[in-house]
Amino acid sequence: MIKKALLTGFSSGIGFAYAKHLVNNGWHLDLVSQNKDRALSALDDLDYDHCFVHSCNLSSSEELHNLIKEISTPDLLIANAGIGINGSVGKNTPRDIQDATYLMFEGVINLIEHFLPKMKEKDSGRVVIISSIGALIPMPKSSIYAAVKSGIYSYGRSLNEELENTNVSVTVSLPGYVRTNIHKRSGLEHLTKKIPNWMWVSADKVVADTEKASKKGKSHIIPGFLYRITSIFFDLKITKIIWKTLNARK
Repeated sequence: MIKKALLTGFSSGIGFAYAKHLVNNGWHLDLVSQNKDRALSALDDLDYDHCFVHSCNLSSSEELHNLIKEISTPDLLIANAGIGINGSVGKNTPRDIQDATYLMFEGVINLIEHFLPKMKEKDSGRVVIISSIGALIPMPKSSIYAAVKSGIYSYGRSLNEELENTNVSVTVSLPGYVRTNIHKRSGLEHLTKKIPNWMWVSADKVVADTEKASKKGKSHIIPGFLYRITSIFFDLKITKIIWKTLNARK
């Protein structure tokens, strides 16, 4: 039986690691990326016949709507596409906020609301949402990012509870610092030197832990053992102080 997956933001970072994992396990893939050059390079690296690449700006409701019409219901939907949005209150433009909110929250909801009922009809399917550890702890000067990631985390957990007595699940992954190029693209390259090595996890580790949790039908997962342990202390004042110091934005 052919297994079909839809993966957004596949051309780098966690998305590319997820694409490699799925290729290695024989999935047929609908891959979505806005950056055509990165998509073509990633596709060459995957070197796999059963891939179809869709070019789409997922910050646009119109483009997302057109994308949805092109794709049949997948067995696995991975909502991974994301951007960093940083800056103290009042520094981001309304357009920046609108685009980030649609890309990582409203658009993700629209994507899932379209395909999830069809998964329920056939009583089979998995949804994975890549959120962030920032959904669980304050992120000064990244408040928009934290808010969006918190919102989609709450949405995914609630959906998984709603689907409890079905063979369909929604799992939200909450990675901490992952060794990808997103920090450079977001103007936060200084954090790659400032954050201790133990706080970094590989994209492959994120995928492995996330897939394990998803297959078990868990509502959420914090990839990386040390992150899971330290998350117990996130509400402590000392933890928030340390986190704020380590994550200070320029």
